[in-house]
Amino acid sequence: MLKKMKWMSLIVALIYIAFGIVLLLYPGQIADMLCDLFGVGLIIYGIISIVVYFMIDIRVSLYRNDFAAGVIMILLGVAVIYYKNIFQELMPFLLAVAIITSGVYKLQDGIDAARIGYSQGWLYIIMAALSIILGFVIMFNLVTAKEMMLQVAGASLVYSGVTDLYSTLYLSGKIKRFMDELENAKEEKKETFIQQMEKEVMPAEKKTAPENTMPVARPVIKKEEREPAPVKVDWSSSVLDADDEEKEEPQDPEE
Repeated sequence: MLKKMKWMSLIVALIYIAFGIVLLLYPGQIADMLCDLFGVGLIIYGIISIVVYFMIDIRVSLYRNDFAAGVIMILLGVAVIYYKNIFQELMPFLLAVAIITSGVYKLQDGIDAARIGYSQGWLYIIMAALSIILGFVIMFNLVTAKEMMLQVAGASLVYSGVTDLYSTLYLSGKIKRFMDELENAKEEKKETFIQQMEKEVMPAEKKTAPENTMPVARPVIKKEEREPAPVKVDWSSSVLDADDEEKEEPQDPEE
């Protein structure tokens, strides 16, 4: 994420520098050319949005507004080309907004630098203040001549682009180093916490453990001792004795 933001900032800074140089060299012809380029760019963007709308899956396009956005961009591009005089009048204001935006971003960079402990964060604040002042000069038309105003805007864009490059390249390294130190501090704190918990838990386990931990042997009871021996009855002899008694009849005393 940080790497992606860094590259986006670098690209925007290079666009500022290139656009500012063109304004410095060709302030009179740049207005018509920019309106035409901007209008054509909007039309191309609109056409691409409409084509993408019909090419993507219907399940995805249901949650997107590419078709509507494409139509609006085409209409806006045609309006920029057809009413270029109106947009030429708005050009200083738009350039001023871009320069002030660059200054506000540098102001945030200075605040971030101060928050991470960078001692030269005040340098970003100075660069940001200068960008914001130049933006307000262009916005309120403090330079009366139109061509000179465009040249001042071009110089301001070059300044904003160069300072943005410096801020992005230098501060990104500081932020990366700060994030690495923060991650290392978290890991060290985590390891220290684990070691402290181990020191607190181990003595407690030693105190609660019994002194004699040997298992107690239980007496082994044999099966003969647990169950009484079965009583054996000699049924054959008892039955025979009973039969003999039945066979013996009592004698008549008269005999």
